[in-house]
Amino acid sequence: MFTSQPVERIAELEHFADYQRSQGLSANTIRNRESILRAVLAHTGALVDADVFTLRRYVGRTDIAAGTRRTIRGALVAFYGFLREEGIRDDDPTLRIPAVVAPKGTPRPFTAEQVDALLSSGAYRKTRAMILLGYYQGFRVSQIARVHGDDVDLLTMTIRTVGKGNKEARLPLHPLVAELARDMPRADWWFPARGGRTGHIHGASVTDRITRAKKRAGILDDKLTPHSLRHAFGTDLVEAGVDVRVVQELLMHESLSTTQVYTGVSERRKREGIYTLPVREIPRQSGRRAA
Repeated sequence: MFTSQPVERIAELEHFADYQRSQGLSANTIRNRESILRAVLAHTGALVDADVFTLRRYVGRTDIAAGTRRTIRGALVAFYGFLREEGIRDDDPTLRIPAVVAPKGTPRPFTAEQVDALLSSGAYRKTRAMILLGYYQGFRVSQIARVHGDDVDLLTMTIRTVGKGNKEARLPLHPLVAELARDMPRADWWFPARGGRTGHIHGASVTDRITRAKKRAGILDDKLTPHSLRHAFGTDLVEAGVDVRVVQELLMHESLSTTQVYTGVSERRKREGIYTLPVREIPRQSGRRAA
């Protein structure tokens, strides 16, 4: 039976969060890493003093995907590197945890019909707005959550957003989103926090709302998530013949190789390709007797 973490050890997580903020990391990254570290603590009963064997066993669990395993290892590497740099630990156990090789990801986009189903699923106005921002602007849920009226410029038809690594950009505003903006707050958060909190909602709340719309729409594919709206954005742009460098800028990808996952041959084009083969009449019998 695992023991609970002593209260004084939680201070290390707080100091680690301060350290990451000083690096300029996004609130979403800091929050995700803390969630991973707390899960490690709950599962293993150790965190600051965990040994390499415990951490290896946790990272090597067979019930998680390679991409998830890589994300967990990344959070551990950052945390134990911080502990060693601060002199809290003399060693870094993650130096002996092998790098995780994850297969190259493939887009999991919603189809046009599924996007229509999401919008007509009975979702409330703000949920529909989230869906439109995901598909027509290619925003992640964290970007959707913090859209502010001041970000939208209807004169220049642009929208300001902050992506991964606190990277800021001003992107073209899709006409449908511009129309949406006329009914949204002009000088406040589009999706304000509730329950007495100030600021905007969390990305997790965006995920919850779009997921509920997906269920109401009868979309049962577990691989389709709110992030699939962003995948649909990138995939449909490439399908429409938009230059991949333009798609890279619109998705705010640091590397072109990240964008190139959208350049794979789509299911529609595969189907069209195989249908070009001529249809032949298939004999009902072998014909041996007649010969």
